[in-house]
Amino acid sequence: MSRTDLESRRDLERILDANANRAAEGLRVLEDLARFVLDDAAIAQALKDARHALRAATPATAVAARDTGGDVGTAITSAGENTRTRLLDLIRANAARAQEALRTLEETAKLAGLGASAAAFEATRYAVYRQETALLARLPAWRFAQVRLYLLVDPGLCDDPVHVAAAAARGGAGAVQLRAKTLGLRAYRELAARIQDAVRPHGVLFVVNDHVALARALAADAIHVGQDDLAPADVRAVVGPACALGISAHTPAQAAAAQTDGADYLGLGPMFATTTKPHEPVQGPGLLDAVRGKLDRPSFAIGGIDAQRLRELRPRLPHGAAVSAAICRAGDPERASAELLAILLSSALRDDSSAMTAPR
Repeated sequence: MSRTDLESRRDLERILDANANRAAEGLRVLEDLARFVLDDAAIAQALKDARHALRAATPATAVAARDTGGDVGTAITSAGENTRTRLLDLIRANAARAQEALRTLEETAKLAGLGASAAAFEATRYAVYRQETALLARLPAWRFAQVRLYLLVDPGLCDDPVHVAAAAARGGAGAVQLRAKTLGLRAYRELAARIQDAVRPHGVLFVVNDHVALARALAADAIHVGQDDLAPADVRAVVGPACALGISAHTPAQAAAAQTDGADYLGLGPMFATTTKPHEPVQGPGLLDAVRGKLDRPSFAIGGIDAQRLRELRPRLPHGAAVSAAICRAGDPERASAELLAILLSSALRDDSSAMTAPR
């Protein structure tokens, strides 16, 4: 083998070494998140197996070719690389890191004549795709991308909020939030637990409004806060990384700040005058126009929305809608939910969150 051939071979081995390390690092992050944050032994084991398969397929000569000091890429960074405000972002970034590195490993192994290693890298890459999907399915933040109809159930608007919540879940609401400003903390907790038990069998996300400690105590799927409540960082410190965080935004600036601060979804409004928040100035549909194309996560228009108004808003909605009285005061809340969902799904809404599954 000529000197040139040896140098070319060494170049390929450097690529193999760098990408084996990159893929293993991404897999280890995912494995630890599955193990310590989501307490999912099956996913953690599958990711560990993938990491070991990766190491077994990497030729030992690749390590010998390592030249960290001579690597011109060690100082190359990208914008946002050092910022992770959400568990969802951390999972997607490390899954992409592992998948892209595995693809490079596969193609480089082919070029180096390592057919068995190339096949092993390919199999590992597909295994990582599957485990990324499994991890994301565990996250309420990811599941909000599937929600189109979001119910705020309020005891002040109905006699039996548990019945209404369950009926709305059967009718197609993808998320149910208990909003009860007049209830004491203990009464709120008791009602929240009953509603959570009523909607979760239907695969519906349960959201606590305002009460951050209760969201943690109940292991709620999400906590929703307003502009005058605890700062997002303080909320996250209490509920942990797995609980989804929703934030109300009344202006484009507030929506942008909520995204930067780690909101998993946004409530945009009020669209129209509403008895549940009479103190909030009506923002109107213009707010939806102002944020269009600027949101990269689910958002729900809220405030005074009924079936007729929803039909009018539908072409301007970036994702979905949150309603209260239109379901809570309906004679048949299940049917009302189904009709509202049908309106939402009658036109293809632009989904800024890049959901990979069918909308609920």
